[in-house]
Amino acid sequence: MCWIKMGMLVRCLLLLISLWAVVECTNPGFKARITLKGLSYANDVAMAALKKGAEMITFPDMSGQSGKFKYSVKNVRLTSFTPPTGAFTPLPGQGLQWTGSGASIRVDGDFSYKAFFVKGSGSFTASVSAVSFGIAINIGADKDGRPRMQSAKCTCSVGGVDIKFHGGMSWLYNLLKGKVENAVKKSLPPQICKLVNKSIDQDGEKKLASLPVSIKIDKYLLDYRLTGTPNFTTQYLETYHKGEFLWGSAPVESPLSPPALPTTAAADRMVYLWVSDYTFNTLATVSHRHGILKFNVTAADLPASTRGVLNTTCDGFIPKCVGGLIPAIGKEYPNSLVDLRLASTAAPRLSITSAGLTLKASGTVELYERRPGAAAVGAFLLSLDATLTTTLDASVTKDVLHGKVHQLSFNLKTKRSDVGPVGDEFMDFLIKEALNVYLIPKINGYGTRGLPLPTTDEFNLTNSTIQYFQNAVMIATDLTYTPHVQVASPEVADGNALKYVPASGRSDKNIAIYTL
Repeated sequence: MCWIKMGMLVRCLLLLISLWAVVECTNPGFKARITLKGLSYANDVAMAALKKGAEMITFPDMSGQSGKFKYSVKNVRLTSFTPPTGAFTPLPGQGLQWTGSGASIRVDGDFSYKAFFVKGSGSFTASVSAVSFGIAINIGADKDGRPRMQSAKCTCSVGGVDIKFHGGMSWLYNLLKGKVENAVKKSLPPQICKLVNKSIDQDGEKKLASLPVSIKIDKYLLDYRLTGTPNFTTQYLETYHKGEFLWGSAPVESPLSPPALPTTAAADRMVYLWVSDYTFNTLATVSHRHGILKFNVTAADLPASTRGVLNTTCDGFIPKCVGGLIPAIGKEYPNSLVDLRLASTAAPRLSITSAGLTLKASGTVELYERRPGAAAVGAFLLSLDATLTTTLDASVTKDVLHGKVHQLSFNLKTKRSDVGPVGDEFMDFLIKEALNVYLIPKINGYGTRGLPLPTTDEFNLTNSTIQYFQNAVMIATDLTYTPHVQVASPEVADGNALKYVPASGRSDKNIAIYTL
């Protein structure tokens, strides 16, 4: 019945929590907080989905036999359903509790029977009202950093059961309906708790066991394993994650250690997410180690209007070029091009403070001559040591944390020159006309792709704001729920349906009960 949906919805919420929830005693690189406001929204979503799911339920026709008694129940349909008024609340030091009250349901159907030479048929109306429940769920982490959950307590009560028979000998059946109602009222609560517990302990655990704890991003893996048991307080729940980038084909733990994340009592929004500079710096470390931070810059990589700056012979359209500022290059390699080879010499470092984001990098810039039409570079010209400092602005669009260059500065120093002295004028020219023109769009391109934040397909972040702290960015946000997949109308299977069960071992053998 629709009560099965309760366990499914609890699992859905817990999957979202588990994405935001390592087994080692270490600082996390990523932290998430779901507040009472967020849990209230999750409850609203659950109740709406429960009501919609109940409206889609269909019941199969049923028939059976007990001794000489044959029966069939057909055309069973849900005619009314009122979802419970409920709430998700954290249980400090334990997990979550979901409580609800005031649920009711009504079904109509037709029946027929035959016993010896007696047979009859008619219709019935069955309603259950004032259903209340309470479900406590323990939530933790296993040795692999995956979330675990287990039902701790389930209570359920039914306020009233009313069954009315119509047609045929309904006057006789209605004389006996009190016993049927009492039997149904007594059997429903344990059956509901049994289904919910199974949904959590077996189905939910199976789902969590298969939950990926890393996200593949190009050649990288972003590790979101839990670093410890989620923390539950009266105002919110918090989860703690590794938040580390690894090389996808050969993952190796980063030598970096995450700093302590800032603490705050903020609870006005549905969700808060903290992303440490450790997360970005593990990405930079892996990228440097595997040679990702190497770039070949040719004239073709610059805007068409400025490509001539990498010529060895200046023309009237581009009054300044490499060959004009370093005469030896223009003299020895006339009518040629200059290619740049950029490479990091150490992993870049991002630092986050209350003032914002600052990225520092160091590397080399090598210049080579290349003849027009040649596929490979020719002579080495010179190399420069380079340090880069850039300030960044952060923003959140949908479920991605983005970055954009606010200001970029270079410092260049001659490392080796085969073409004589290199003056400051050339350094400034190279920075302004080539390095800035190439690197700013390159860095912004990475920032546009951004860092994917952990959400499910159906929960999205909205109205997000950003605040900078020491070592971390905090994102305050709300949630919106949009189902992506429309599930076909479920047919209640035999194991979960209202089934006609002839009573046995009792004096009133002609009485049967409906049970889940």
